[in-house]
Amino acid sequence: MSRNPASFYTLAAVLALASALLIALDLSPLQKLANESYAIARVNDTPIPIAEYFRALDAMQAGLERPLTEQDRSRALTTLINEELIVQEALRLNLASDDRLIRKNLVQALINSVILLESEQDVSEQTLRAFYEKEKALFSRPTTFTVDAFHVINEDNVGVFTEALSDGVAFSEAGRRAEFQAVEIPAGIPAGKLGEALGGNARDAILAMTPGDIAGPIESTGGELFVWLLKRDGGEQAFVHVRDSVVAEWQRRQEEMALDRYLERLRRQARIKRYPDVAMQDQ
Repeated sequence: MSRNPASFYTLAAVLALASALLIALDLSPLQKLANESYAIARVNDTPIPIAEYFRALDAMQAGLERPLTEQDRSRALTTLINEELIVQEALRLNLASDDRLIRKNLVQALINSVILLESEQDVSEQTLRAFYEKEKALFSRPTTFTVDAFHVINEDNVGVFTEALSDGVAFSEAGRRAEFQAVEIPAGIPAGKLGEALGGNARDAILAMTPGDIAGPIESTGGELFVWLLKRDGGEQAFVHVRDSVVAEWQRRQEEMALDRYLERLRRQARIKRYPDVAMQDQ
């Protein structure tokens, strides 16, 4: 029966990383996972897991159009040995504690490992939909409006304007005939900005309109207005349209919870003492 080498290597990598973390945290008695049968080499007393060797071969093969040779395999193992030598020397020099960049990278690497091992990767459609319903506001887009508006310059011409509209004249032409003043409003303006541009009364009227509606005259900033709502975008989005965002947010929260659980375990096993805040005492 044929096997997919990439799948095997990936599984081996995950198992090796999981075993290493469990052993380091003393969360598992399976210390035998660190013995020679799971190593491709040893550097001093540290085994190089065979999963790391498989990973290195995978990475090397990805850049080649030919099969790997014995020389390629030897070079991959030599690279891993050199890497382990450098890591051990860095630890001997205490760079993991003294170098801020190394500390930052080390923390991030461990966080990534915890997330890989502990966060749930698969999620049912039912779970996603339930999460979406609970957090629907998170996946809604801000509502925006595209409107045309005229300030009424001469109230005596309001009849001219409305009569033109009744005759099927376009909104802009009706405003021109009535000698009204056009109001420049950016397309896709948010509701909050509508209030700034036209005044609160006009904003409230527009919020109650549907695209295609014309309303007025409306008492608002700068006098009476006629407004025509051309387009309304945003608001609540259907699940099918935001599913990818729902998956990403759900996964992010799973990762946060996984990290919180991991840190809680570390805190329980550690001896932590807090000292008085000197900065606060000086104030």
